[in-house]
Amino acid sequence: MDSILRHFDALTNHGLKIIPLRENSKIPLCSNWNKKWDHNCARIKIKKYPNSNIGLLLGEIIDVEGDSDEANKIIIDLINDYPHPIYRSYKSIHHLFLTPDSSLRHFRWNNIEFRGYGHQSVLPPSQAHGVDYKWLKSFKFPVPSMPDELLSFLNSKRKLKSSRKLKTGHIRLRCFSCRKINFLHRKRYDLELCAFKLLGKNWQCHDCRNVDLRNKCRIIRANGYSEEAFAKHIS
Repeated sequence: MDSILRHFDALTNHGLKIIPLRENSKIPLCSNWNKKWDHNCARIKIKKYPNSNIGLLLGEIIDVEGDSDEANKIIIDLINDYPHPIYRSYKSIHHLFLTPDSSLRHFRWNNIEFRGYGHQSVLPPSQAHGVDYKWLKSFKFPVPSMPDELLSFLNSKRKLKSSRKLKTGHIRLRCFSCRKINFLHRKRYDLELCAFKLLGKNWQCHDCRNVDLRNKCRIIRANGYSEEAFAKHIS
């Protein structure tokens, strides 16, 4: 392996926050590595352990990682020939950009991973699992901003994923007819479920139902959710 100290000096001179890792490992040698980076402390550790790996403290820089051939193709199609640092680890392709969002810590969409604050990425020429990490293209520092196409992809997927998160008190359910996923407050769902039960039907979304639930909901509110109330109005 080339001199890790030489790579440390070259990368830190370009403004990257490099942290020492255990030999053939992703585990940092320094405690509190993701809270306070200290150049002198990191360099002393690497001088003491010359066979250590090196990692990049993320935050100001984001690592976009493709973990499959399909994921890598999507990233490359979005980036095209945009110049940036790109390297191969033992299982993935990594792309480095300036972070577009200071609040971004981690986001994953299928096999594409965006990692930022609180994380680190192992850099070449480290070794892991018997494989050398390697830069794939020549490039010039500093690390560039994320290209617009990739940023739009990230924002759209974050927005989509956020819309799928359950709000407090809500549940995720599937319409019996169209099979689409819906989100409904638990109290509203309990009321509608009982109304459909009175009708002898399974729950349906608003687009599929062809019945008016208002009368049945009034009955349920007046009589509660007891089996006796169901039996009274079903019979």
